[in-house]
Amino acid sequence: MFIPTYESVLDMSPTDFEKYSLQVLNQQVKDLNNYKIQHNKIIEVDDGNYQIDGYIEFCLMGVTYKTIIECKHYKSSISREKVQVLYDKIRACGANKGILISSSNFQSGAIKYASKHGIALIQLTDAGEQYAMRAQLNVIMNDHRIPYNDGYPYIGVMQSSTGVGINCSYLSSKNLSLKKYLENCK
Repeated sequence: MFIPTYESVLDMSPTDFEKYSLQVLNQQVKDLNNYKIQHNKIIEVDDGNYQIDGYIEFCLMGVTYKTIIECKHYKSSISREKVQVLYDKIRACGANKGILISSSNFQSGAIKYASKHGIALIQLTDAGEQYAMRAQLNVIMNDHRIPYNDGYPYIGVMQSSTGVGINCSYLSSKNLSLKKYLENCK
């Protein structure tokens, strides 16, 4: 699926983009047990300190799970290397999961790497706008469906590799795919 980057998302400051991204995530995780979500967290570990754009912590069956969130407010598509840096932070900080949120598309190598290593990729795009999809390789066409997010101006689109293509899931109060991803303890 091809999801265009609109100037309205890019008009936000990087800090506003991070805060809005965490609002989108908050909508997804609000039913998790004892969850907390933080912006701009510093995690101290043996090899130094890591500044993290966002952080989610929740309990499931008596175990505390930690998720690191990185936000990329870019015009160009996100490369595999950006996802690899997040994966290194996840391991260094002892987190269980990672989420990378972007204002732009993800390159196919980034999607494949993230799917292999259990990292959720989310692109913010305008809600209520028609979008385009790839029907075949290099053929982009309009689709009649319009993503809606309960009156919020933007919607998160979680993307993952299926091995043969890319699966996109529009996150909203009716689609809690991210919550399911976080609760999956793999």
